[in-house]
Amino acid sequence: MSQTDSTLRVANDSGFPLQIAVERQVTDTSGTHGWTVRYVEHSWSNSPEGQAGFIDIVLQDKHKTMFAVIECKRVRDAEWIFLHSAGRAPVERNAKGWVSHYANGSMAHYGWHELSPFPACVEAEYCAIRGQSSSDRTTLLERVGSELLTATEALAAEERDFRPDTYESIKLYFSLVVTTADLKLGTFDPSKVSLKDGTLPDAEFESVPYLRFRKQLSTRQIRFSPTDYNNSTNVTYIKQHTVFVVRADALPLFLSDLHVPDSSLRHLRAG
Repeated sequence: MSQTDSTLRVANDSGFPLQIAVERQVTDTSGTHGWTVRYVEHSWSNSPEGQAGFIDIVLQDKHKTMFAVIECKRVRDAEWIFLHSAGRAPVERNAKGWVSHYANGSMAHYGWHELSPFPACVEAEYCAIRGQSSSDRTTLLERVGSELLTATEALAAEERDFRPDTYESIKLYFSLVVTTADLKLGTFDPSKVSLKDGTLPDAEFESVPYLRFRKQLSTRQIRFSPTDYNNSTNVTYIKQHTVFVVRADALPLFLSDLHVPDSSLRHLRAG
């Protein structure tokens, strides 16, 4: 291997070329989807938890009210296999996003809320990646997703007070993992999973351009009301978050469809 080849390998192993390519791709296709690059390598800090880092890319829509917080993950010849406990992943409209809603002289909503953003797409709760051990306490996507959510919160906090004080304003933040991995969705019969060795005897897999990954990704302590505590569905709902996982070459398609209809915001404005 020549010195040039070895130097190029170091550059490619860093993952930065993907980040550069994604930034360029968004800029080149902005005319078709209306999104633009707001920040690159944007520092963030969560003082209470002592976490800090850099957001790869932050995008904003043409109205400057919706933001996509992106973590780029370059992998080579890899598949990310997504599964749902029902055996067939449902197509979902709902997803949790961060809402900063200023109205009537105060911050009416400031936190994670259930929204109904387009595009509707399949939702999974498990992600299997080659080399990942069943004994791993957290999977790769869970680790990435957890930090990405914290970074999204930190960005929203940084921008909280940059808004007009004389009229209503709303900002919506969504978390995206953009990857070169082939996203495979598995369909199987849960009743046929072996209880002897914990394996699937058979399954069908299809490639998807993007999907919702939804589960309890944050380890932050949450206080429940007595009503929540007595309803396990409420507890699960409160602790779950959504990260969109998007294949890098499908990002322009995803951005073209990504929007939140006014009907999804009525419950916020009514409250």
